[in-house]
Amino acid sequence: MHKIQFINFPNIALDPKHLILWLEDLCAHFNVSIEQFAVHFIGKDKMLEMNQKYLNHDTHTDILTFDYGNQQVINAELFVSEYMCGLNAFENAQSIEDESLRLISHGFLHTIGFSDKKPEDKILMTEQEDRCLQMFHVKQ
Repeated sequence: MHKIQFINFPNIALDPKHLILWLEDLCAHFNVSIEQFAVHFIGKDKMLEMNQKYLNHDTHTDILTFDYGNQQVINAELFVSEYMCGLNAFENAQSIEDESLRLISHGFLHTIGFSDKKPEDKILMTEQEDRCLQMFHVKQ
């Protein structure tokens, strides 16, 4: 079993092999390592159910990150809502592929200590997401 996994990978124009190489590049860039990193793509109803169960939020969300690592060694599960990914892509005039990359970047950044709770943290998080996307597109 590979330490980086994509479960229920959607039918989009991203190659999981390229995503793995990109995540490995992100690890080198941020000087961290991956023990386990699983990205689950799930439906709208499952995401709502998880958001209610684990965060007591009765709303839809685009990604949930479960971080079991220590910010230097990543051990995490990400759950990406395909529905919200598509909605975000439409609302932000982005491709589904770039929005998927942004969400995976977002979860990855959470696992290494980035937050988006305060407005200034959200600005930094978005800047780092942009950098992650740029790194993907430079390599591909």
